[in-house]
Amino acid sequence: MHVAIVDYGMGNLGSLEAMAHRLDLEPLLWRQGPLPKGADWVIFPGVGSLLNATHELSQRGLTAPLEQAKQDGVPILGICLGLQLLFESGDEGGRGLGWFEGTVPRLQAARTPHMGWNTVRSTRPNPLLDSDPNPADPAYYFVHSYVVRPRHADLTLGETTYANETFTSVVKDRAVVGVQFHPELSGSAGRRFIQSFIRQVVA
Repeated sequence: MHVAIVDYGMGNLGSLEAMAHRLDLEPLLWRQGPLPKGADWVIFPGVGSLLNATHELSQRGLTAPLEQAKQDGVPILGICLGLQLLFESGDEGGRGLGWFEGTVPRLQAARTPHMGWNTVRSTRPNPLLDSDPNPADPAYYFVHSYVVRPRHADLTLGETTYANETFTSVVKDRAVVGVQFHPELSGSAGRRFIQSFIRQVVA
């Protein structure tokens, strides 16, 4: 199976490629133009600011091809900033792709970024998060100062709490999934999540 990893200069590509190889996936770097030939699904990563990210996507000619992939029903997994870019606008300035209605506000906690291990609670039964036979509150690795606030509650599949602030950490709409944590840095829990995504969304 081939996975296209969007390369717009703001993702942790080395860790993502290593994760893909561990899962017997063939990574394809998507730097410009249409979706790479043979790609079965897409990882949309990102670390940094919403404003710079939208600029880089536009400069590299990736905005329209990403939209086309979404319209074609290609499964897409947005990670961290890749999740935030799915929404309309952010407190730090700049606009996202606007695929989902909602905003990207800054965490209200006194200590930011939220960095380290934390859990994700399912907001309703769903096979993407509930397929692990021994979940035991698996922890995932987070590093972010902004969160997503979907306008429609039914978009949210999972929530996380940090410093008494609860935020959406997993969203899903058809074949598009976004997560605030980094599966590629989350050990066995991250691998299980990607395997579940492949089974439930890609397959």
